[in-house]
Amino acid sequence: MATRAQKIRLAVFFIVSSSVLTLFFIVVAGSHLLRQRYPYNIEFTGVAVSGLNKGASVKYLGFNVGRVEGISISPEDLTKVVVAISVERQKAENAIRTDTEARMASLGITGLKYIELFGGSNGAEELLPGANITASETFFSNIQERAEVLSIKIEQSVDNLNKLLGGENQRVFTDLLRNTGNLMATANTLVQDNRLAVDETANNIAATTRSLSQASATLAVTTDSLHNLLVGATLQQTVADLQVTMHQLRQQMDGPFPLLVARMDTMVTNIDRTFVGIDQTVGASRQNLLRAMQDLEETLQNVRETTELIRDNPSVLIRGGSSGASE
Repeated sequence: MATRAQKIRLAVFFIVSSSVLTLFFIVVAGSHLLRQRYPYNIEFTGVAVSGLNKGASVKYLGFNVGRVEGISISPEDLTKVVVAISVERQKAENAIRTDTEARMASLGITGLKYIELFGGSNGAEELLPGANITASETFFSNIQERAEVLSIKIEQSVDNLNKLLGGENQRVFTDLLRNTGNLMATANTLVQDNRLAVDETANNIAATTRSLSQASATLAVTTDSLHNLLVGATLQQTVADLQVTMHQLRQQMDGPFPLLVARMDTMVTNIDRTFVGIDQTVGASRQNLLRAMQDLEETLQNVRETTELIRDNPSVLIRGGSSGASE
C-alpha cells in the first residue's frame, strides 16, 4: 500500500507534467493560430480542381507561404470554382501584387495538387487582402485541350483513311498491289536469267577489289620506304654535312673573303691612279712633241727658203761673205 508521501509525489508529478504538456500545446497551437493571415480568392473558369483539397499548400515561386482554406462553386457563374486561400503575412510581406497570378500544380505522380503563385513586379501595387488573384492557365487544362485537338485529328485521319481505302480507291490499291507483285516476279525472273552475268560481274568486282588491295599494300610499302628514307641515317648525315659545309662557307665569307675583296678594291684603285698618271704623262709628252714638231717645221721652212734664195741668186753667198769680212 502506497504511503501518503508517495501519493503526494505522484500527484505533484502528474500536475507538473500536465502543466508542461498544456503549455507546450498552447505555445505550439498559439503560434499557428495567432499568425496573421491575409485571405485571397482565386476563380478558376472551366478547370477541374480534382486533387486540390482544403489544407493544400500555397506556394510562391516554390516557397510555402500559405494554405487552401476552402473550395466552392461561384453562385453567380456555375462554371467558376472559387478557391479561398490564406497567406501568412510574415512569409509573404508585400509579395502579393496586382499582377500576381495563380495556377494549380501537381505534387509528383500522387495526383494531389497545390496552388502556385508567380509573377508580380516591383512596380505594381500591393493586392489588398480579400481581393481576387488572377487565375492563369494550368498545365492540366493545356493537356486537356491538346488531347481534345489530338483526338479530333485522329478521327479526321481515320475518316480520311476510310475514304482513301473505300470505293474506287480500293480497286486502285488492289491493282497497284497486283502490279507490284508482277513487277517483283519479273525482277526475280530477270535476275534468274542473268545470274551468270551477275556472277561474272561479282567476280570482276572481287578481282578489282583484290587488285586495289594489292595496290594499297604496294603503296603502303612505298610509303614505309619513303618514311625510312626520310628518317634514315643517310639523309640525316647528308643534312648534317650540308650544314657543316654551309657553316664553313659562312665562316669563309665572314673571314678572309671580305679582306681579299678589300685588298682587290685597293689594288684596282691604285691601278686606276697609275693609268691616270700615265695618261697625264702621255698627254704632256704629246704637247711637247707637237711643239718640237712645230719648231722643226719652222726650221725646215727657213732652210727651204734659204736654199731657194741661194739657188736663185748664188751671189748672195759671196756678198754675204764679203760684207762679213769687211765688218
